[in-house]
Amino acid sequence: MDRKPLYDNKTVFKFRIGDEATMLDGGGCAFIDGKWKDVTPDSLFKDKKVVIFGLPGAFTPTCSSQQLPAYEALYDKFKNLGIDEVYCVSVNDAFVMNAWSRALRLQKVKLIPDGSGEFTKSLGMLVNKPAQGFGLRSWRYSAYVDDREIVKFFEEPGLNELSADDDPYEVSDPETMLKFLDGRLGYQHQENK
Repeated sequence: MDRKPLYDNKTVFKFRIGDEATMLDGGGCAFIDGKWKDVTPDSLFKDKKVVIFGLPGAFTPTCSSQQLPAYEALYDKFKNLGIDEVYCVSVNDAFVMNAWSRALRLQKVKLIPDGSGEFTKSLGMLVNKPAQGFGLRSWRYSAYVDDREIVKFFEEPGLNELSADDDPYEVSDPETMLKFLDGRLGYQHQENK
C-alpha cells in the first residue's frame, strides 16, 4: 500500500473517562460515574509517528493471549525507534475496551474503541464474523502511520465476510512491524539522537 490518508475526518471515537468499577449483586461489575469524551483522529495521529493494530475483539483468545500482550511487551522497542504511540483498535465500545485494559493490566499500549466500526470500515478492514456470532468486527492488521498518513500496512491473508478462515495471525504481529520499522527508522532515529 502506498502512502494514503488515514481517515476522512468524519470519525469520532467515543471514550469513557473516570468510570469506577462497582460490584453488582449476583456477580459481575459495572462502570459508573464517568463521562463520555469525544476524541478526534487528529488528536491521536496529528504530528505523531504511530503504530496501530486492529483485531477482532476484546477478551477473545488470540487477541488477549498473544497480539495485545506482545505489543505491550515490545512497546519500549517501538519507542526506541521513535514511535510516539502504539494503539490497539477494536470494534468494541469504550466500556468493553476499558474493562479489557484493566483485565490485562495494560500500562503502555492505548486502546481505541471503534464502537460503530466507522474507522475500521474506512480502512477496508470491517468484516462480518457470523460463525462466531460476532457480527461486524475488524480483520487483523497493523499499520505504521506518520502524521495521519499510512506509510506501511500489514493485512492478514484471507480477508472474507463469512468467517471462512482460521483467524490468521502472521503479519500483524509486533515483530513484523518492528522489523519493518528498524529497517526504515532505525538508522534515522540513531542519527537524530
